[in-house]
Amino acid sequence: MDFSTIKKTVGIFVLSMVAVSGFAQDIIARQAPSDKRLKDIRNVKLNNTAAISADLNNPAANIYTDWTDNLRGCTGSVPDNYKIDLRGFCMPTPSRKLNSPFGPRWGRQHEGLDIKVYIGDTIRAAFDGKVRICKYNGSGYGYYIVIRHPNGLETLYGHLSKQIVKKDQVVRAGEPIGLGGNTGKSTGSHLHFETRVLGQPINPALIFDFEHQDVTGDYFIVQNGISKGNVARSANSINANSEGGNRTAARK
Repeated sequence: MDFSTIKKTVGIFVLSMVAVSGFAQDIIARQAPSDKRLKDIRNVKLNNTAAISADLNNPAANIYTDWTDNLRGCTGSVPDNYKIDLRGFCMPTPSRKLNSPFGPRWGRQHEGLDIKVYIGDTIRAAFDGKVRICKYNGSGYGYYIVIRHPNGLETLYGHLSKQIVKKDQVVRAGEPIGLGGNTGKSTGSHLHFETRVLGQPINPALIFDFEHQDVTGDYFIVQNGISKGNVARSANSINANSEGGNRTAARK
């Protein structure tokens, strides 16, 4: 092979390497915006996660001004026509059997629903939230838990045989929080389930439909705020006596 042939071969090789290098740089240049978008998406997810975590550490701070273990002594205020977001829920139990409804019972107000469960059945958090109360009351709820949720609701789970969360613990919807039981003032194993806003009870049947294992709508509207001693009214409760009332009124 003479010198001129060697020179041509080397020249072709160099040009090929330059072309490959340029092609690779083009690929990198085209990928750069995608990499940046992926990074932006990751940042958004991280920011959203941080916001959710902050919300759960101080849930419904726009309504409540306290954080105590007093069930009824909550302080704060609810705007007129306050919309409670019911999306992202979990039924506390798969049981569909209602033992006792909300309302007057044995000369006093029964402030929740009694749902049939058996001792040891898993009880789950209805929404994301933070445990405000985790106590025992021998003359009432027995072992019970109160969770405050970012949507403004508080849910109470009573007569448990065991609590498997602690006060100030952040929980997610569907997370196990306790086991069904028959503790406290109870005549048989069941879950006593309450929904409250600012310590005031709202009929859980206006929000949770245990028979169909669903919520009654995407939102629940509390009208005219809540005053001490009065049960909150909602778009559901206004139509609760009409045919199909509480399953249709909150679908907005």
